[in-house]
Order: sequence, then C-alpha cells, then structure tokens
Amino acid sequence: MVRPVFKTAMEAPQAAPVGSIPTRSRHLPLAPRPALSTLVILNPAAGHGRSARFRDEVLREARAHWGEVELLLTTGPGHATQLARAAPAGVQRIIAVGGDGTVHEVANGLMSRDAGARPPLGVVPVGTGNDFAKMTGTARLAPAAAVAALAAGTTRPFDIGEAWGEYFVNSLGVGLDADVARRVNEYKHWPGALGYVVAALQAIIHRRTLQLRLDVDGEQWSQPTTVLEVGVGPCAGGVFYLVPDARPDDGLLDVCAIGPFGWRFLLSRAPLVLTGKHTKLKEVRMARGRRVRVTSDDGPLTAHLDGELRAPGQDFIEAVLQQQRSGVFGVADEAAKPLKRRA
Repeated sequence: MVRPVFKTAMEAPQAAPVGSIPTRSRHLPLAPRPALSTLVILNPAAGHGRSARFRDEVLREARAHWGEVELLLTTGPGHATQLARAAPAGVQRIIAVGGDGTVHEVANGLMSRDAGARPPLGVVPVGTGNDFAKMTGTARLAPAAAVAALAAGTTRPFDIGEAWGEYFVNSLGVGLDADVARRVNEYKHWPGALGYVVAALQAIIHRRTLQLRLDVDGEQWSQPTTVLEVGVGPCAGGVFYLVPDARPDDGLLDVCAIGPFGWRFLLSRAPLVLTGKHTKLKEVRMARGRRVRVTSDDGPLTAHLDGELRAPGQDFIEAVLQQQRSGVFGVADEAAKPLKRRA
C-alpha cells in the first residue's frame, strides 16, 4: 500500500488511515517470539489413523513441558524424512509421533544432517509394532503419558545401522522376515500385533529357502537360510524376538540365521521366537559384529529396513554399524540403566 505524502500538518487527515500504525506504537518494542525448542512430526495415518486423533493432546502436553513447539503433519511416504532434514537450526529435540515406519523416516532425515546439527529424537508410539519404543520404555504409554515420559527421561546415544544407502534404527531382515514385512501391509487395519501374526503365518506357509553366504566381521559361512535377521534392537514385528540379546547401545549388530525347517519345527520350536528362547536350536545360528555382509546365490535380494521393504536389484547387502550414533532422548529410567546380556 502506498501512503499519500502531505506537505504540511494542516493537509494531513485527523484520523490515521486504515492499516497505518499510530506513531507512538513505533516506540513500543515488540515481544520477540520464543525460539522454537521442539519439532513434532506426526504421521496422521499411523496406528490405523489413530495418530491424527492425538494431535491436540500431544501438542498441549509438549508445550506444557518445552514451551515453543511446532507440529508438522506428514502427507505420504518419505515426507517425515524431508521434514526432519529441513528442521530449523537450533531445534533442541524432534518428536516422532507414529509407528516404526515414521521413526525410520525421521531418523534417516536426521542422519542426513551434519553431525553437529542433529537434535535428539524422541518417540510417541502410535503404531502397530512400536519396536523402537520398546527400547525407550514408552511403548505401552498413551500419547500424553509418553510425552511426559520423554520430558522426564534421559538422553543417550543409540547405535544405528546402514545398508543400501539407507539407515535403520532397529532391524534389517532377509528371507521370510522380509516376506512378512511385505504381507503385513495388507493387515495394517488389524488391531495390535494381530496383523503381524497373520502375515507371519502366511509367509511361513509360502516360505522359500535362500542359499546365502554370510560374513560377520570376518566370520564366514554359507547355508540355506529361511530367516535372516540383523538387529540393533531385540524385537521386530511387534512380537518376534529373533535377536533377543541385541542392545541398542553396545556397538554391535546381532545376527540370527535360521535354516530350512518343517512343520514339526513350526509346531514345537517356532513359538520360542516369541520369547527369544530359540537361540540354541540346531536350526539356528547366532553371530555378532559391526559389519554383516550377505550374498545370495539365488539372485537379487529383497530386504526390510525397520519394516520398510527395499529391492534395489542387488544380490548382496552389507549392513554396517555407523561410527556416529543417533541421539535418543526421553529414555525411561528403567530402559536407561546399563543393559546386560543374558548368560
């Protein structure tokens, strides 16, 4: 808007033009907007759409603890990665509200930033499996309670793996494990972990054995393999503890390779995976290391990274533990205690 110019005071109107600012207000300092402390990235599709209903609750609780908070909604696959990558400098924390897929995307966005510009990540779990949240002690909490737990918890570094140019914060799977991840998308609307169980049963029925060559920090072997899991954390698919001794802060990737099996194994031994008591079975081989290379003699591999399916057309995959860990905040006191392996 262009304002008229008056040569004398007599020519000026008595009332200020609409939209103008009174002269005396120019001397009143405007209160600076508080610096943004917290960015909340919410996936409204997570948890069968339940996540969207918690928007106001999460925002209100977050502002009560941290002051200036901005909430951003994702609009589709990959968007959470973009939002985390573009987070303003100076943000003190990022909260991912959603499932393991949302956590995966946000973590990848953070890891694409310079190491000194990565705010720590907190998780409000509203997904199906919530495997990452199990490692922070918030998996069973309602959204508002999870935010309160984040505020009261501690911050500590977690391991993070990389494969095929993408990061994973909990698990990588090949074979039946990847097939479960493919099939579970058909049951996203089923309550709790039921969809994972049904997808697992279908994948078991149609299971395929792959001839794989494995190299874990120089320990090499070849075997027909039905299930291969590489874990930062112990649980995948909500209920399957394939690498039960995996710890997110020990600087190692845990490996579980299961060979061919029949129905007798399924009926009598497979349920042990739900409690992590399968590791001594003759069909199972466990290993641990910082670098895991898997080569297929049966053509290109399909793998899941934190449940996200990938098939770049390569017959090998190499999972490498990163030197720089991801900062995770809000780890509950119990989860923050030094983690010990079972004897």
